[in-house]
Amino acid sequence: MELKNAVTICLISFFSATLVVLIARSLDVQAVTRLEPQLARIAEELEALRTQGGIQRAGATDRTGAPASDGLIVYYLHGKTRCPTCRAIESQAHEVVQSQFASELQSGAVTWKVVNYEEPSGAEFAKKFEIQMPVVVLARMKGGDVAHWKRLDRVWALFDDKPAYASYLRDEISQMVRMAEPQPTLASSQDEEKSQESVVVPADKPASPPIDLPIPE
Repeated sequence: MELKNAVTICLISFFSATLVVLIARSLDVQAVTRLEPQLARIAEELEALRTQGGIQRAGATDRTGAPASDGLIVYYLHGKTRCPTCRAIESQAHEVVQSQFASELQSGAVTWKVVNYEEPSGAEFAKKFEIQMPVVVLARMKGGDVAHWKRLDRVWALFDDKPAYASYLRDEISQMVRMAEPQPTLASSQDEEKSQESVVVPADKPASPPIDLPIPE
């Protein structure tokens, strides 16, 4: 079941359980005792989903549904089975993107996306990026197509060293962002060199030789 549908069911269950508790409080004290643990468990599951990124807060920069025609997409690709290590890799990558590239997220130059490559809608990503296991992939987009991509396999070796992980991800993303920035063309560089060559700095004017004057007798 899609995560969105699961969240919806949890929310419905939460409100339904709340209503049942309110009715039970006025009818049967024993019913309250039986239902309150279930309500607490539902609340804990909702909080876990929120902390894992399943429930987005207002103003979040995660725009997984927005197509990107240009710019850099930071993908976290995962399978149906989610282990603690996989979740740590995802949460740390998301944290780096949000904290280190906030302005790029705001402008759309960088986009964060989470994709399940074992779902039919994500199968093409597994093939294109040669995915064998959950991993972070950087994809530079040009005109709606992937112009260049890089799979960051070292996240598995660095996930338990948070500073090293953050440094690795920051450097790789920065490099890909710079690749997407427009570079000066050869013609403009040559024109600039010619303009510099055309500027002639005048040399100091040599002093005039002394004029021999007749010595009066």
